[in-house]
Amino acid sequence: MTIKPITDPRLKYPNSEKAMRVTNNQTVWRCVDWGSDKAEERFKRGKNRHDPYIVNMALGTNGVYMNDELLDLENDNRPCVFRGLGKSPHIHKCIEKGIPFMYIDTGYFGNGLRKQWHRVAFNNLQTLNHLSYVEVRKRLLDGLGQKNFKDIFNNRFPKIMGCSYDDFKVEECERGDKILVVPPSQKVFNHFGGDAKEYTDKLIEKIKTITDRKVEVREKVGRSERLNFTVQDQLKTGEYHCLVTFNSIASIESVLVGMPAIVLGPNAGECLSETKLENIEEPYYPDFDKIRNHIFYLSCCQFTSEEMQSIITKRTIEILQGNQKPNNFKL
Repeated sequence: MTIKPITDPRLKYPNSEKAMRVTNNQTVWRCVDWGSDKAEERFKRGKNRHDPYIVNMALGTNGVYMNDELLDLENDNRPCVFRGLGKSPHIHKCIEKGIPFMYIDTGYFGNGLRKQWHRVAFNNLQTLNHLSYVEVRKRLLDGLGQKNFKDIFNNRFPKIMGCSYDDFKVEECERGDKILVVPPSQKVFNHFGGDAKEYTDKLIEKIKTITDRKVEVREKVGRSERLNFTVQDQLKTGEYHCLVTFNSIASIESVLVGMPAIVLGPNAGECLSETKLENIEEPYYPDFDKIRNHIFYLSCCQFTSEEMQSIITKRTIEILQGNQKPNNFKL
């Protein structure tokens, strides 16, 4: 069986003469795919040999595509693009060495059975800063120019949220007495250095020392089952007082149906959430303008695979998140 490499003429490889030339006098992003052995095994099983998001980011950044085993973080400080928590060791090394990175994972909104939208976070696993609608508008207009700016402002938010910015509303669900805990996965905790089950057990114990409310845990199930009965569906039953999570985007989903959320780790919904567990009886809930501003901002930080082929994606991330330092949170 012959395994065909990517043949797009725009793509540069780390060992090619062209790739070596483009590293001179400019910043070149190293877009890191899975290892060659995994790629070959995937191909033999009829799966895609290359991660399309990494390939498209290599094209969009005019960067260098490479398999995992070719990445050198000891002697090469060029910035990197990673996708998925399997790259966690590389991310920790980048933070240690001060090497900038972009991280790709599931988007915050707009996804159904097909994951169409993917967040791209700069120097973090999630987009941790907050910008107002006015600031986003100013930065993108100044940084992208009128044409690209108009395309983002006229089309992006409706595509993701199903309505215009002006028509956006937050639902108001009835609140009850129970606490809904959305626990972290072990996959996430492998990155932060902890045991997810142990953390969740201790979290529940601590909650019970603060409140007499009943605690319910929403265990993570398969994607199709989650979509059939979403976090928002569960919260809308009127049984819950608030949601508690570590860094799940369930916090944002909770706020969008009028339910306060408590987040205890680095989270894109942190500015919309309570961050102190001791305030569980009266958790913070933001006003509508802050919610709408932040949702708009996050919508500008997630992209389709096709969009990643464009330099506009890279420029947008740099414009909106380029000043972000790594949040080296450890348990």
